[in-house]
Amino acid sequence: MTASSHPDQLPTAASPSWRTRPYLIIGGTTKAATTALFTYVGAHPEVCISSMKETRFFLDRDYSLKSKYRFEDGIEKYAEFFQRCDTATRLWAEATPDYLYSAGTPKKIQQTLEDVFLVFILREPKARVDSWYRFAKQNNLLAPTSLLDEFVALQLTAQDSERLPQHLRAVEQGRYAVYLRPYFETFGKERISVIFTEELALNPQKTMRELCRFVGIDPAFYAAYKFETHNRTVNMKQPVIHSLYKKSRFYLKKKVHNRPAIHSLLRRLRLTLEPFYLRLNRDSSAAESEMSPQTVNALNSYYEQANEDLTRLLGRSLPWDRGF
Repeated sequence: MTASSHPDQLPTAASPSWRTRPYLIIGGTTKAATTALFTYVGAHPEVCISSMKETRFFLDRDYSLKSKYRFEDGIEKYAEFFQRCDTATRLWAEATPDYLYSAGTPKKIQQTLEDVFLVFILREPKARVDSWYRFAKQNNLLAPTSLLDEFVALQLTAQDSERLPQHLRAVEQGRYAVYLRPYFETFGKERISVIFTEELALNPQKTMRELCRFVGIDPAFYAAYKFETHNRTVNMKQPVIHSLYKKSRFYLKKKVHNRPAIHSLLRRLRLTLEPFYLRLNRDSSAAESEMSPQTVNALNSYYEQANEDLTRLLGRSLPWDRGF
């Protein structure tokens, strides 16, 4: 990531240049390694990443996640997330997983950015449901005694899934083709790349080199790059405390994301202290709730048609159908 040494050359609301340059927008699904992908992309010298990983700018106004700005606040606000980016940088990038699930987002992106590449990372739906269950417990969204089978059953029997809170839509949101289709209709296949979590984990170098060729940056950078796991979900002794910690982090990000010196200082402080906090709050003795064979079968039936639709939309087989 590069930063301009001339503040007066940074993009501003008065200059339209920020709208015409190439962007890479990474969408979900959630709990599918978007943090890792964003980190790998941000390490590339030809890329400058947004001051907040999830700008959430193009989410619909009534979407349940909080954000610094939304599209309705004025499109010039989007440039604020890239104020530290040098205009000579080849590509500017952000990653908001929930863009996949926000109905009005494709048109908002199309109306704002003239040169945009879209990458969506998907994960085998049952594994993603399991991860979402553990993430919800980690962040105090589910009771500590909540069982995985109950988590799934509640969603499978819901009469109106759109009225459920975000963490209780994990099952329904694994029908990826439903959410991808509006993007293909708006931008065309040539502007969209779909990556699978399973392939990224198995061969990150190959996946990233293919992504580089898609967006037009040098793939050789990843030949010696050290790939690491990011944002792993773990059990917490005190989910309430962890939830407050995450909310505090997001609040601070919103306040200082466009103040590079303070942002950098707080980031270094977090990287130093967070491992100690996680070591204290992590519950390595907690028993994991496993998915029963009956629940596995129910989800297999639920996703059968959805996976066929995704295969047809992408024109290729899915990694979880190939034994990944």
